[in-house]
Amino acid sequence: MGVEEIIARMDADAAAEAARIRQAAADEAARIQREGEAAAEATYTVITTDGRREAVARQRRIVARARLAARGNVRKTREEGIARCFAGAKEHLSLLPCLPIYPDVLRDLIAEGREVIGPGTHEVLFREEDQDAAEAALAAFPDVSAALLRETTTDRSGGGIVITCGMHRCDQRFSARCERMRECLTRKTAQILFGGHD
Repeated sequence: MGVEEIIARMDADAAAEAARIRQAAADEAARIQREGEAAAEATYTVITTDGRREAVARQRRIVARARLAARGNVRKTREEGIARCFAGAKEHLSLLPCLPIYPDVLRDLIAEGREVIGPGTHEVLFREEDQDAAEAALAAFPDVSAALLRETTTDRSGGGIVITCGMHRCDQRFSARCERMRECLTRKTAQILFGGHD
C-alpha cells in the first residue's frame, strides 16, 4: 500500500469519524432541544396552573370582601331603619301625656307594676306635669299612695310612673320600659320591617 492509499484511507476514516461525530452532535443537540422543549412545556404548565390558581384565589378574596361590605351596608341600613322607628316611637310616646287616654295608660302601668313587684304597700311616684292624670288613674287603686317623683332627669319627654314597695321599685316610665324591652322590640321591629331575611 502506497502513501497515497494510506492518505486516502486516513481521509476516508477521518471523514467517517467526522460524519459520526457530526451525527452524534446532531443527535445530542436534538435530544437537548427535545428535553429543553419538554422542560419549557412543563414550566409553562406549572406557571399557567399557578397563575390560574392565584387568579381564582384573588377573585374569591375580592368577592368575599364585596359580600362582606354588602352585608355591612345592609346591616347599617337596617340599624338606621330600626333607629328611626325607635325615634318615631319615642316622639309618639312623648305626645301621649297630652291625650285623653293618658290616665287609662297610667292605670294599666300601675296594675302591671304592682304585679311585677308583688304584694305589699305600694306607692306611685309621678312627674309633676302628670299629677292630674296620675290622680285620675289612682282612683282605681284606693290602697295605693302617691307622691311626686323627685328625680332630676335630662330626658323630660315621655311619661309614665314609678311604683315602689319597700326596697322594690318598678320603673314604668316610657323611657325605662323601652330600654328594658329594647332587645325584644328590636327583633319585632326588624321582623316587621324586613321579614325573615337576614
